Amino acid sequence: MAFLLLSGCGYVGPVLPPSPQIPNRIADLSVVERGDKLLIAFATPPRTTDSLAIKRFSQIDLRIGPAPTPFDFDRWAQTAKSYPVALPPPGDPDDPQPIPLAETVPVSDWQGQHVVVAVRSAVKKGDHFSSWSNHVVLDVIAPLDPPVLQEPTATAKGVVLNWQGAGRDVHYRISRQAAGDKQPVDLGAADQPPFLDSTAQYDTNYQYTVVATEGTAESLPSNAVAITPVDKFPPSVPASITALSGPDSVEVSWQRSPESDLQGYYVYRSVDGGPFERQGELIALPAYSDHHVEHGKTYRYEVSSVDKKNNESEKSAPAEANF
Repeated sequence: MAFLLLSGCGYVGPVLPPSPQIPNRIADLSVVERGDKLLIAFATPPRTTDSLAIKRFSQIDLRIGPAPTPFDFDRWAQTAKSYPVALPPPGDPDDPQPIPLAETVPVSDWQGQHVVVAVRSAVKKGDHFSSWSNHVVLDVIAPLDPPVLQEPTATAKGVVLNWQGAGRDVHYRISRQAAGDKQPVDLGAADQPPFLDSTAQYDTNYQYTVVATEGTAESLPSNAVAITPVDKFPPSVPASITALSGPDSVEVSWQRSPESDLQGYYVYRSVDGGPFERQGELIALPAYSDHHVEHGKTYRYEVSSVDKKNNESEKSAPAEANF
C-alpha cells in the first residue's frame, strides 16, 4: 500500500520566483525636428523580460536632456527633463502586440542645445522600469521656415519647380502626389532650385510640395501647387539628312528621332530653288523615295518630325541632289 501511494504521487518541481514584471527595452525610438516641434515616436514592448504578456503599463518615462561627454545614461538622467506620455490602452494578453505612441515637444525648450532623447516603461509601480531605449542625439536648431513654392512650369523635359528658400544653408526635399497616390511620393533632393521632375506624365494632375532640411531638422511643407502638364512640345528636328540620286528616283534618308511618342515624319521638297512643298502624308520610317523627278533638275529636301499629339518640329537642314 505504501508503495502504491508513493508511486501515485505527482512530481513537485522547484518553486519559481515571482516575475520581476520588467518590460523589454524599447528599441525603435525616433525623433525629428519638424517646424517648431520635436516629433517623438516609439512603440511599447508587448512582453516583459521573462516573456510574459503585458496588459497594462503603469508609466512611460520620456526624458530629454543635454548630452554628456562621454555619454552615460545615469549622468544624463540626473539632469534630463521628464515629459508626460499618455498611457496606451490595455493590450490583449492572448495576442500581445507593440503599441505605437507619439508625443510632441516644443523646439523652444531645447533650441540651440545638443541633446539626448530616451524613453523607458514600467508595468509595476516602484523601481521596476525597463532599460533605457536606444538614445537619439540631435542638435536642436531654430525652426526652419517653409519654402514658398512658385507655380510649376511644364517643359518638354518635364515639370520644373522653383521656390524661395529658407534663407539659410539648407537642402530641400521634393514630394509629388498624383490623384491615385494615397501618400506623397518622394522625388528626390536639391541643394537649391530649380528642380526638374523628369518622370511627370502629360495629362496627369500632380500636386507638389517642398520641405527644407538642415541636419536632422526639417521645415513644415511648403504651400502645395498643382499642374496638369499638356504636351505642346514638338519632337526634335530630324538630323543627318541625305539625298542621293538613283537611276529613276532620289533616295532621301535621315537619323531616326529618339522620342518615344513619335508618330512619323513629313517630307518637304523644293525644285530648282522654288518653294518647299509637303510631299504626301505622314510617313513612319526615316526614309523617302522620290520617283516624281526629272533629269536636269535640282531637288532639295527638308524633313520634320511629328509626335502623337500632332506637334510638328521645325524643318531639318536641307539636303540637295542633282538628278
